[in-house]
Amino acid sequence: MDRQLYSALASRASDLVDAGDRPAAIELLEQLVHSDLPDFDRAMMCMNIAIVQDQMGDTGKAMQTYASAVDLERQTESYSIAENRAAYCAKLGLYDESSRFYDDLLRHPHLKPEDRDRLLQNMSALGKLRS
Repeated sequence: MDRQLYSALASRASDLVDAGDRPAAIELLEQLVHSDLPDFDRAMMCMNIAIVQDQMGDTGKAMQTYASAVDLERQTESYSIAENRAAYCAKLGLYDESSRFYDDLLRHPHLKPEDRDRLLQNMSALGKLRS
């Protein structure tokens, strides 16, 4: 997919969310997820769907979509979407699941040292929330 078209469609999806037409935004984002974009871009669009689903109050569907986004992200060296999913679980009060996701991130083969420190801090904060 042409980068300009990708950018225009992603921007249109954002405009639809701003206008309150979240189902139409999800439909457009799903087209991008199923396109020939690079894996990371497709994963980001999938995460955007999860965010919109959460805005619509469907946390169960958002969790499933986050899992799909992380699966796509695994094809890359990135782990930012996986980290967002761990934070989302913590926001929902799913502390054990969040901790498990952070623990998985600590074993990521491309984890940067500065990110390791942040992840450990997040896990420490989660430990305090659970007790």
